[in-house]
Amino acid sequence: MIPVFDIESVGWVNPIAVGFFDGFEYREFIRENEEDDVIWRFLCHLKDHHKGIKIYAHCASKFDSKFILSSLHKHGQTAVPEAGMIRLRWKEPNICFEDSYLLLPMSLKRINVMFGVEEKGEWTKKFDVKPWEMGRQLRSFREYLKVDCLSLSHSLDKLCEELGKNFNIMPSISLSTTSVKAFDKVFFHVEDIASNENFEEFVRGAIYGGRNEVYKRYGTNINIYDVNSMFVSCYDTPVPTGKMYWTKPNLDSPDAVLAEATVQVPKDFYIGPLPHKATDRLIFPVGEFTDWWDIEELRNAVGLGVDVILRRQINGAKEPILVDFGKVVTALKNRGEEQRELWKMFGLSLSGKFGQARWRDSIKYVDDVKNFEGYFPLDAEELYFQTKEYVSGRAPYIKPAVSMRIRSEARIRHLNLILEAHKQGEVFYGDTDSIFTSTKMPVGKTPGDLEFLGRASRGYFIRQKLYATIQRGRMKQKSAGYSDLRLSEEDFLKLLVGESLEVKEEVLPPYKDIIKTKDLELLKRTRKIRGTGPDSRIAVGLDTVPITLPKERKTISTPRIKEREEIAIPFKTTATDGPKS
Repeated sequence: MIPVFDIESVGWVNPIAVGFFDGFEYREFIRENEEDDVIWRFLCHLKDHHKGIKIYAHCASKFDSKFILSSLHKHGQTAVPEAGMIRLRWKEPNICFEDSYLLLPMSLKRINVMFGVEEKGEWTKKFDVKPWEMGRQLRSFREYLKVDCLSLSHSLDKLCEELGKNFNIMPSISLSTTSVKAFDKVFFHVEDIASNENFEEFVRGAIYGGRNEVYKRYGTNINIYDVNSMFVSCYDTPVPTGKMYWTKPNLDSPDAVLAEATVQVPKDFYIGPLPHKATDRLIFPVGEFTDWWDIEELRNAVGLGVDVILRRQINGAKEPILVDFGKVVTALKNRGEEQRELWKMFGLSLSGKFGQARWRDSIKYVDDVKNFEGYFPLDAEELYFQTKEYVSGRAPYIKPAVSMRIRSEARIRHLNLILEAHKQGEVFYGDTDSIFTSTKMPVGKTPGDLEFLGRASRGYFIRQKLYATIQRGRMKQKSAGYSDLRLSEEDFLKLLVGESLEVKEEVLPPYKDIIKTKDLELLKRTRKIRGTGPDSRIAVGLDTVPITLPKERKTISTPRIKEREEIAIPFKTTATDGPKS
């Protein structure tokens, strides 16, 4: 069994209990009074009885490990965040606090259902009382804490069983690292993929995110589709594996990998086919602009009517090395609904890991810093220093050209689906592997086919990843970047006509702030959600148009809709709040 812990708190920052399962025996630490330092009691137990242990908590790097870091620093102990701030190591007893969410990025309740272990407990009484005030509820609370710990440990055991049975590996620090570990062991040695680090500047210039655009800001009778395993479906394409070299530009060269080009996208295109990195966001403009692109994305653009002038070109050998991995992951995903989400994320994680950045934030203890150039102190005592580290050849899994090719292929296939929907009807929104359209599209069950997710009677598309749809009288909301945000349909209508909303948030501070203050204080902040503002396209009433380049660098603003009556629904809505999508 895998060691785990779980911290419960009142008001986010006041810990009241720690549950701990060491793999054999469960133990709990319940706060007894206001002066009781329950976190330190737990840590003393670890130091006395479990030196060298690796212990997991779900969402530890966002919550539990912040309590650990604060307590250790208060008591003069040395603890340092590692692995890009996702692991916390207590140096003296060599105890590592790991985050299981990085291995299983979903709620604990979903994980337990997926693996068929004890369900996460339900604590109906809000955490607004201390244990000594709970009375008869204390027994239920303790049982809730115990079930949380044991269920996480059992689920992690199940994950180990699945990985061992299917790939003969054990999990690494994250699901993405685990997926590339499986690929390396079973399918293709990653060391046989040329790193091409000397070409990486140009390769990363051709790596873009998925297409995420609002086309129509409001609509009715909307069909919602998702592409089945979009990225895994693209694993059938050859990816760069050989050493790269400069060559004379030739779009038809069979070994062409990427190129710098100046393109002329016709200004009457409603949907721009090529990505471009603007100052603060990814756009798909029309007009003339220069950038680096994957060669297949340039070829696709030419086929759509874009004029392309190649300036520089990089070639290299390509092989379809991801095909078998994609087939195996698809077969695992199709075994049953229980673990479908796990294997979907496992497959997706592979291409993402290949594209991992080499630069990352790092915090080090003073004794571990040999040369202080580029290091900045975080605390008054100058015991902890922050820097940016460049991960060079010691990261064998970083192969950005593979990620470039897969991301590009996914964008091409997504674009072709959007263009087909646009030919036959209206397109409202698209996000990486989803389409919101009035068009009835063909569906299927194999990777790359569209899956019909439902029909919305109406939809509000404010900007990227901020929208709401009304389905069967209930509202489904997407609001990435806003913690626990709950909006009504009336709120979305206000945003649509140009009004703004204020949102108050409470969040825990980042690790570096805890190191500075040696305390854990809740950060309260107010954010404004604007109905107008920058986006990847220019709003014109309820429609949008692509950005035209070249252009003066001005803020893109949405013209305010003066009358609510321009939107063909009554202002008093009847939809009830539903779950966020």
